[in-house]
Formats: sequence, structure tokens, C-alpha cells
Amino acid sequence: MKVIFIKDLKGVGYKNDIKDQPDGYARNFLIPKGFAVPATADAIKKVERAQNEIRVEKEVQTDLFKRNLQAIDGTGITISVKANEHGSLFKAIHAKDIAAALKKDHRIIIAEEFIKIHEPIKQTGTFSVGIEALGMKESITVNIIQG
Repeated sequence: MKVIFIKDLKGVGYKNDIKDQPDGYARNFLIPKGFAVPATADAIKKVERAQNEIRVEKEVQTDLFKRNLQAIDGTGITISVKANEHGSLFKAIHAKDIAAALKKDHRIIIAEEFIKIHEPIKQTGTFSVGIEALGMKESITVNIIQG
């Protein structure tokens, strides 16, 4: 029996998968427990439309992200923080702080998981920070000043 999975079931199928399953297993377990529905022609068309919409949305998000990356290429940001007389920061700068500064200064939204710093910044100065995602790499200059 052909079924469309509406929930993930480890080792059997994932949401929106269309698979053949044994009739008894589908009728007695998958369908009653809400893991799948019978794969009728209308249901298959509905799943294909939903998958197409997801694909188009993903393409739009990818294109937007690529434009954001191109916009920040070589861009610099300045973050003003409290520091002692030796330049040691009272609070380290993390990827989320850099993402917030990019949003504030340049109105560019980059998720913090794409900002690659090996360890939090703990000194004043100028640092090069990489941004990597979707196989693309760009870098920005982060200037940490005492403020």
C-alpha cells in the first residue's frame, strides 16, 4: 500500500515521503497512529505542491543570504565595550554580538551560527572574522574599541 508520511518515523519514513508499505502495517499501525495517510492522487498532488513551495522558499532565502554576504564583503563594524587600561574586555565578544552589530550598523541579518570566530574576542583591537554558509566565504573587519 502506498502511503504519505505526515510525521517522521525513524527507520521507516520521514514527513512528506511517499513509500510503499505492507498493507497490514499501513492499515493497522501507520494510519491509525497518525504517521501516514493513504497516497491518493489528490494527496500526492498536495504533497508535491507543498514540496515545490518549500523548494521555492529555500531558493529565495538562499538568494537573499547570498546578497547579504556580498553586501558585507570587506565591511567593517565597530563595537564599543568596557575595558580596563590594558585593553582587556570586561565581557568577551561572541558571534551573537557581531551579528547584532551587523544588523544595527548595516541592516544586514546574518545568523550567528554562520559567523566563524575560533574563540571569543577578549581584547580591544581589530580582528578579521569569517562568515561561512552555503559554500560561500566572506570576511569582515571587527574593530573593538574601549567605550
